[in-house]
Amino acid sequence: MSPSATVLPEIPSVRSPREWGVAAAQSLVSLGAGLVIFLVVLGSMLEEFADQPPQGLLLLSGIDALIGIPLTLAIGPLRFLRPGRVWTVLHLFIAALGGCSSWSLPAAGIALYRLGIRRRLGLDAMALVLLTLAVVGWAASEVHFRREALSMVHVSVLGVMLISAAVPLLMGRVVGTRYALIASLRERAEAADRERETAQREAAAVLQGRDAEVARVRAEERAALARDMHDSVSHHLSAIAMHAGAMAYREDMPPQTLRATALTVRDAAQEANRELREVLVALRSSTDATPLATVPTLWETVERARASGQQVELVHEGESEAELEKLGRGTVVALTRILSEALTNAAKHAPGAPVRAVLSRQNGNVLLTVTNPLTAPGADGAGNVPGAATTSTGHGLIGVEERARLLGGGARWTRSEDTFEMEAWMPW
Repeated sequence: MSPSATVLPEIPSVRSPREWGVAAAQSLVSLGAGLVIFLVVLGSMLEEFADQPPQGLLLLSGIDALIGIPLTLAIGPLRFLRPGRVWTVLHLFIAALGGCSSWSLPAAGIALYRLGIRRRLGLDAMALVLLTLAVVGWAASEVHFRREALSMVHVSVLGVMLISAAVPLLMGRVVGTRYALIASLRERAEAADRERETAQREAAAVLQGRDAEVARVRAEERAALARDMHDSVSHHLSAIAMHAGAMAYREDMPPQTLRATALTVRDAAQEANRELREVLVALRSSTDATPLATVPTLWETVERARASGQQVELVHEGESEAELEKLGRGTVVALTRILSEALTNAAKHAPGAPVRAVLSRQNGNVLLTVTNPLTAPGADGAGNVPGAATTSTGHGLIGVEERARLLGGGARWTRSEDTFEMEAWMPW
């Protein structure tokens, strides 16, 4: 980073009241300090000549004040000027006039400090050369009015002033280097952040592409599996249809041939059912790791509800559990989902209230009845329980009805004054 690109606090971009206060303080402090230095020099001269100095020296003192007052007042507002040719010329001018005016020495020090911040060796050397010329010229004027020759004292004063001028230049260079380093580190940090964000975006894009590729491969495999299932099951169904048609139309078929044909139909149906089950399980396991529900899953659902704090009772009336095992897998899965939805509905609207579920067989159907109070213990007069949900979209009950209907059954629900009851039935 070049020095000209360094952002420095001495050159503020926003002229806020605080910045104006800093500028005013710089001018007033420079004015006061310059006045003190001017009075010390003037007093020393008056004491040297017993209050009768030469007119030429008094003239130089007047010029000293005329130069110093405007320079010290201007040094503060100059901090708002952006670096450039005008800025450089003005600060070199103020630094050089510090060698002609004792009053302007504080302003010259500030100007040298700002020039040092720019960290340009040629600019620093030019400031010292101009200051040297100004000091030599001013010293020659004083010697002329004092009517004496240049001495080692004047040379010593020149050396001290040059050394003193080098101090603010070096201080400014140190501060400028510090801020340049900070700006460089900030840029490196921002570049590192940009590189890290770019790397993260690229990694995310790679992962997304990989996930998309995996999903595509899985979809292709499922489609291929579905095609194979279609071909294989279609073959078995065709064989079943052919042999069943033969049994239907061949009334003269011998008993042995009829038995063999029936066995062929049975074997083909079992093989088709086996292949269909395997394919469906494979397709389902690729998207859902949860195993299909069985009859014990009904009681597991009740136990999970009890573990969550519900008071649930599942009653099995009529048929034994062995008879329930004869239910179709689709019916068992539907009963499990419907029971889970009913328990969730009860926990939502009447938390803490007892729930009774009855599983029975009526008119060739398996019937699930779930009953729970409309309000829970601790409800207010309106039936609301603090912290419990009081609104529902009803989509869960609609889903229950649709699931039962697709299996050839149905569902209904009723509300009394203080009880909610849901019934769902499907063919046994």
